[in-house]
Amino acid sequence: TEEAAPVAAVEAPSKFVALNSAEGLTLRWIAPAATDGLTGYNVEIRANGKGDWNVIATVPADQLTQSVTKSDTSGWTQFRVTSVYADGQSASATVFGIPGVFA
Repeated sequence: TEEAAPVAAVEAPSKFVALNSAEGLTLRWIAPAATDGLTGYNVEIRANGKGDWNVIATVPADQLTQSVTKSDTSGWTQFRVTSVYADGQSASATVFGIPGVFA
């Protein structure tokens, strides 16, 4: 297998926000300035700020939103979006939490 050439600059997405939608939330972010080698984003959640992060979506570099469904009003969910680069490097945007259970 060939290894990807190292990416010179790795940056996290910026302005990562959640907007209310009929089913739950629409997560939205701005692409990083460092796009050379950017292959996409991992959208992750973690219940109540504990345990491992779970990838709920892997989206291409040109997709800057992801919908999540609210299934319960108890507890809270942390969200993060991570830029993923061709050489395996990644960078995560600032994490935030929202009341409720999402998937």
